[in-house]
Amino acid sequence: MSKHRLIIEDDYEFLSFGLSCHQKDFRMAWFLNQLLRFEFKRSQIEIVDKLGIPHFYPLFKHHDAQHHLNYFLLNNLSDRIPLIKQYKQFNMFILVEGYIDLFDLDLFTQKLQTLETIQLLSPLDNNPFHKIQFTLFEY
Repeated sequence: MSKHRLIIEDDYEFLSFGLSCHQKDFRMAWFLNQLLRFEFKRSQIEIVDKLGIPHFYPLFKHHDAQHHLNYFLLNNLSDRIPLIKQYKQFNMFILVEGYIDLFDLDLFTQKLQTLETIQLLSPLDNNPFHKIQFTLFEY
């Protein structure tokens, strides 16, 4: 008699980019709205540290219904405490979630690199985001 195992993957498939700039998060969201014709809506996520102290990180969300994608602009700092310590050199993150197989990565990065306010844009490994992925993508 053979055994069958049901393996459930509870990970989201997404792309992540680190962003370094001297702009405030709301100003960066405005620039991205103008460039990409987005409509970012501001919210925040709450992360409680090991000492039980809550930290609030600004989060901007845009849903692209036509391409079945969700875009997130996430500030990496709350009271100078980085959300993702491995990427403390980045001010913000841009996350793209949804049908990323149809996502045009080259066109997206080319458009972002035309913004003079962005000093550095770098693709990132998703592993450090796995601890907060459910907080980010379940809305």
